[in-house]
Amino acid sequence: MKQVAVEILRSVFDLPCWQVRWDLQVGLDMKFGTPRLEVRQPRASDAKSARVRAMFARRGVFLHGTHWLVASAASWRLELRDGLIVRDTSPVRRLDMAVARLEGEVLQGFRIDTRSGATVLHFDLGARVLIRAHRGNSGEFPLWSLSNATRAVEIYPGGEYCFGSVRRSLSGRLPLSADDGHFLVVARSARLRKAMSGKLPLAAV
Repeated sequence: MKQVAVEILRSVFDLPCWQVRWDLQVGLDMKFGTPRLEVRQPRASDAKSARVRAMFARRGVFLHGTHWLVASAASWRLELRDGLIVRDTSPVRRLDMAVARLEGEVLQGFRIDTRSGATVLHFDLGARVLIRAHRGNSGEFPLWSLSNATRAVEIYPGGEYCFGSVRRSLSGRLPLSADDGHFLVVARSARLRKAMSGKLPLAAV
């Protein structure tokens, strides 16, 4: 993976996640960093839909973080340190409980399989999010993406990625690569990187 893409991933480290949400259509998404309030003033719209026109006629208030991470629907599993495990097929109450408990944890590392794009996100209080392709994903859409105010990275099934400016089109897809074996590990410290690579027990970090 090109260094500029690695730096985009590293830019989210040490930021707490918040507004963690799940949706059967969208997937799992969360924001990171200091919230910023955006207010959209009412304005006229020439949209054909009355619903859309009514929406623009109202004032819109939105909270944005410095970073936004999205895992595609039916591809993710959340494991909390206390043993609670959920995926998109879990009961709604368990899903709501699990994503609420993830809020406030700090993302510390990514472990990406360069052959499939399957990824494990490691958080500082023991939570993990596992993301892998599901049968319905033909490879057209990303498994997951991370964006900050200016740049984004997308990881695709089959071990491909792209990156670039959020204001322009991203690069063409490139093959994922790692210097050591089949796993690309991006972590906030060298010690955590060794642990996530299997060279140290995670409990020792």
